[in-house]
Amino acid sequence: MSATLAVILGAAAKVGAPLIKAIVGKHVGPLAGSLAGDVVEQIASRAGIQPEALPDANPALVEEAVREVEHAAPELIALYQAGLTGQFALLQAEQAGGFWESAWRWGWMYLLAFLWSCAFLIFPLLRASGFAVDPIDSATLMTLTGWFISLYMGGHTVKEIGKQAVEAVKTWKQPK
Repeated sequence: MSATLAVILGAAAKVGAPLIKAIVGKHVGPLAGSLAGDVVEQIASRAGIQPEALPDANPALVEEAVREVEHAAPELIALYQAGLTGQFALLQAEQAGGFWESAWRWGWMYLLAFLWSCAFLIFPLLRASGFAVDPIDSATLMTLTGWFISLYMGGHTVKEIGKQAVEAVKTWKQPK
């Protein structure tokens, strides 16, 4: 991805796009979920290519895309800031609610992690060692996990996971 960032930085310097240069130039780490990642995706989208193809793209095309995104950069920054503000407000609201109001989330996370570890690691090792341990029913474990996902992440997440599962099964059943 460093080649992509170098191409964008070069185009930003050439066309005089200080916001793009500032956003992308100071970025360290993975791009996914970051403001720099959004800028790279916007530039690639406006150039009509995938982000990975930016280093090999026509420089004039990249420069024009950088110009367009430079004009939209204040809006991108405002959207990114609004997202961070919302995350911080949620964190403060959870902390203000007290220990027990937020404990169910991490409690369920640790419980599910323990149960999945038991189902696929600890209990099989115990059975292989000669201990009589009944396996955990995978349907029950999936149901509990589904409940937690729907409560914690919202119903739309469960709906999306369901759609993806249906699509995966359809691809398995297609004749080859």
